[in-house]
Amino acid sequence: MSDNKEQGKIYRRDTLLKNTKPKKKDAKNRKKFACVNFRVTPEEKEIIFNRIRLSGLKIQDYVAQSCMYNQISVVGNIKTFDAIRNEIMVIDEHLLSIKSVDELELEKLESLRMILEILDGFYKNCDL
Repeated sequence: MSDNKEQGKIYRRDTLLKNTKPKKKDAKNRKKFACVNFRVTPEEKEIIFNRIRLSGLKIQDYVAQSCMYNQISVVGNIKTFDAIRNEIMVIDEHLLSIKSVDELELEKLESLRMILEILDGFYKNCDL
């Protein structure tokens, strides 16, 4: 029996079992626990980290703000348009289900704004 307990403990970090510190919250009283990873070339990494150093922000804050607030250049392909179509269908279902403006979810409006920005950027960059 004690042999089973020892085997079960192998897969658990000691910090999960005892003396765990509560997670810190950011300035907006949120717990951050999601992790985002991506691969870049060594040259791209050097450019990115140079910009981060010059900005004075933490890496996570710089990347998050860059992704959320900077203009992006869109490459139109089938995956892009499928994702946009699927998100528009979700927004459409939500709009059809609400009875008043008060029920409108801000998340859906943000998604719609983002889709419009992406499409606007795409059509500006393509020769029609």
